[in-house]
Amino acid sequence: MRNVDEINELLRPLARVEPGQPDSRASGTGARALLASITAQEPGVVPREPGRARRHTLHGPRRLALGVTAAAALATGIVVGPSLLGGRGAAVSYANSAMEIHLEGDQYVARIKDPFADHDKYTQAFHAVGLNVDLRPVPTSPNGVGKILGMIIADRGSSRPDPEATPDPSGPRFNGVPLSMETTPRGCQPGLDDHCIMVMRIPAGFTGDVDVRLGRQAKPGEEYANFDSAMAPGEMFDGVRLRKGRPVADILAEARKRNLTVVFSLIRMDEKTGSMSSFDPLPADRVGPGWIVWNAWQVKADVIRLLVTPDRLPENPFYNGSAPPPAS
Repeated sequence: MRNVDEINELLRPLARVEPGQPDSRASGTGARALLASITAQEPGVVPREPGRARRHTLHGPRRLALGVTAAAALATGIVVGPSLLGGRGAAVSYANSAMEIHLEGDQYVARIKDPFADHDKYTQAFHAVGLNVDLRPVPTSPNGVGKILGMIIADRGSSRPDPEATPDPSGPRFNGVPLSMETTPRGCQPGLDDHCIMVMRIPAGFTGDVDVRLGRQAKPGEEYANFDSAMAPGEMFDGVRLRKGRPVADILAEARKRNLTVVFSLIRMDEKTGSMSSFDPLPADRVGPGWIVWNAWQVKADVIRLLVTPDRLPENPFYNGSAPPPAS
C-alpha cells in the first residue's frame, strides 16, 4: 500500500490546494473551491447534452470514483467509508437529521427519526441512494400514524406493481419485494413515544417515481389528513353507520357519549346531475334535529364534522359513485 507522501503527490495536481498554505484548511477558501469543483458533477455522470437524458451509471473503474471521493474527504476533513459507494452511481446509505437509509439485502430500509421534519429532508435522502421517492408525512389521528394514506407510482421500465387478487394493506410489491411502511416498535406513535420510528422499505430494484403520503402524529390543534376515516375501526366514530342517513338528534347523542365536539357542513346537490356539488360550513344553530346526517369526518382531536341536508335524499350521495364511500 502506498504511503501518505505518495498519496499526497498523486492528489496534488488534482487538489490545486497547496498543503501548509493558509487556505488549505477545511474551512479555507481553497478547500471550499476544491470541494465545489469536485461535487459540481456526480462521479461517472456524463455531462448532459441538449435533448439527451441524464445518465446515473458509473463509467470507468470504481477506484476512480473512490479517488475523487477521497479527494473531497481530504479537502473537507470528512471521513468517507467505502460502504457509502454503490454500484449504480449512488450511495448505498445516507443519513441526515430527519432520516437514515441503508441497503439491506433486496430492500432499501429508511428509518425516519424526525416525523415533523420538512419533507425535503426525506427526498434528499432518497435521492442520495438513487431512489425517486417523494415522501410527505401528513398529520393523522393516532390510528393512522405510520400508515400509507396515498401513493402515486409512475411506472418506468420494469417498476410495475405485481398483480394482486387482494391488495396488501402494507403496500404494493415489485417482483415479490414489498414497498411498505410500519412503525417500530409496532403500534407506537412517532413524535410522542420515545424510541419510536417509522420504517419504510423500498425494493432495491425500484426505478420508478413514487409520491407517498405517510401518516404521522398530529400536533395539538392540527387537522387530520385522514379525515374520511372517522367511522373506520379504532377511529372516533367507530361503530356508527350512516349509509341510510340518520337524524341529527341521534348522531348528536352519539357524539356526546364519545365526548366529541360537533361541527356541521351542508351538502349541496347539483339539481341536473343529482351529485354533490359542494360542502359549505354551517353554524350549529341553523341545523334542526330532524336534518339528516349522511357522513362524518374527523377534523382533529375530539372534533367531528357531520355532513347534513335539511331533507332526506333518495339515496346517500357518498355511496352512489359521486364520491369515495366512507371508511365504514
